[in-house]
Amino acid sequence: MAFIEPAYAFTAPFLLLLSWFGYKSYKRYAKALLAATNLIFILYSVFLINQLIDLARFGQELMRQTGIKPEDLPPFEPDAYFYRLTVLVLLPWLFLIRPVRNTPWLSIIILFVIAAGGTGSWNYFDLIFKILNYISLLCAVYALLWLLKELPFQRRSRKLFK
Repeated sequence: MAFIEPAYAFTAPFLLLLSWFGYKSYKRYAKALLAATNLIFILYSVFLINQLIDLARFGQELMRQTGIKPEDLPPFEPDAYFYRLTVLVLLPWLFLIRPVRNTPWLSIIILFVIAAGGTGSWNYFDLIFKILNYISLLCAVYALLWLLKELPFQRRSRKLFK
């Protein structure tokens, strides 16, 4: 899951450029793939939340074993990494809203946040498998969006009962 951030930082700019400057037939698919990559970033947000929960549990365990009381700890001062992490955890949830998912502006904001903080470790160990996992995840999310008729070029009928 940690590979989603570098993969998003690599694929989203190409999809944005293709959706703006590509041929008309490619623009449609680039926008649909961008919507799928945006939904994949929600999985990365869940991964980050899980990592933060585990880190808090680890800190509590260390405090319990060493006997440090919470009052003895220095006060918390948020830094740039805290704000970056907060944005990467909270903003992807806006992709669940269809009009937001189908516009490029939130993708551009997240790309700026990723570029400003740098992507994580570019670990080349088993890189081909990470790329294949990302491609298969992208295909699965694209298929799910297609089945739910949530892709940008699909029209949904507003009839509740037929």
